[in-house]
Amino acid sequence: MKAMMLSDGAFRLQDVPDPAREAGQILTRPLACGVCGSDLHARDHADHLCDLLHRAGFRGFMDPRQPVVMGHEFCCEVLEGDGIFARGQRVVALPFIQGAQGVELIGYSNRFNGAFAEQMLLQTAAAFAVPDAVETEIAALTEPLSVAVHAVAEAGADKECGFAVIGCGPVGLFVIARLRALGLGPILAIEPNPARQAMAARMGADTVLAPGDVASEGWWNDLGLPLGLSDAMAQAPELRQRKRAILFDCVGKPGMLMAIGQAAPVGATIVVIGTCMETDAIEPAFLLQKGLRVQFVFAYTPTDFADAFAMICADPARMAPMVTGHVGFAGVERAFGALSAGGSDVKLMVSPT
Repeated sequence: MKAMMLSDGAFRLQDVPDPAREAGQILTRPLACGVCGSDLHARDHADHLCDLLHRAGFRGFMDPRQPVVMGHEFCCEVLEGDGIFARGQRVVALPFIQGAQGVELIGYSNRFNGAFAEQMLLQTAAAFAVPDAVETEIAALTEPLSVAVHAVAEAGADKECGFAVIGCGPVGLFVIARLRALGLGPILAIEPNPARQAMAARMGADTVLAPGDVASEGWWNDLGLPLGLSDAMAQAPELRQRKRAILFDCVGKPGMLMAIGQAAPVGATIVVIGTCMETDAIEPAFLLQKGLRVQFVFAYTPTDFADAFAMICADPARMAPMVTGHVGFAGVERAFGALSAGGSDVKLMVSPT
């Protein structure tokens, strides 16, 4: 079969062996697969990313010295099953598969190829049948939406909170969509790109501002959540429209955590989703004085994935604007370049067909 192989930081279309299905697995044909921000890191900073995962204790991550077929945000068609899914059925699945050496992450494994290929294996127990009413490319958004579902759940978000989403790339937009699906708000979005500002409003943000806009302080003050200690101590309880603030860092770059801390209301929770690949300096005493909580979240649970899939199936049209382009194998390198440049695209889909 053909597959788009990543080796030494470059993609090449190559012939690779067809995958051999074992018990508990289904053989599928990828139909659509999104390009993830982690994919960009893996292409440009493979050694660093792999070192981080290995130091964190995940043995099922790729060896950067060996080639890999990427793609973990997918919707596939079943070619061979084990009686659970019929041939021709479309499925989505958690991108984890049980191999001889334990659980491996599909798309970042040297033994199990991802969806930038004509065929791939999935774990039967991790798969979900896609209803006819859900388009293939919308179903493929389940995996990245799961990240947002997990972050919102871990934050303890409820109706007593006010929210800010900093960075409206795919993850930030999915966070906004998830908050709205749960009936939570109000939501402030912070984003410099005009196209993504518009998408943030479309996904449900109440107010969209550029970074550094002083109006953000007034927005928090109107909720009764002041940024400064003196104002917070003087705040009359009856004027507090929300009890606490939750700010989602969906950027992930040096200096961002401290910048968010300075712009956060007293007692806020900062939920870090964006992956900063560099050493970053923070001033713990400042975060302490404001009573800020910093929470790092990673990936998702099977329950989060199921909740994300249910959210998509309940209203697939709502998520459709997130898909902003399509490419075949020949366009993979161009898609990675466009996303790395930080333009207006949100989610680009790769299709082997």
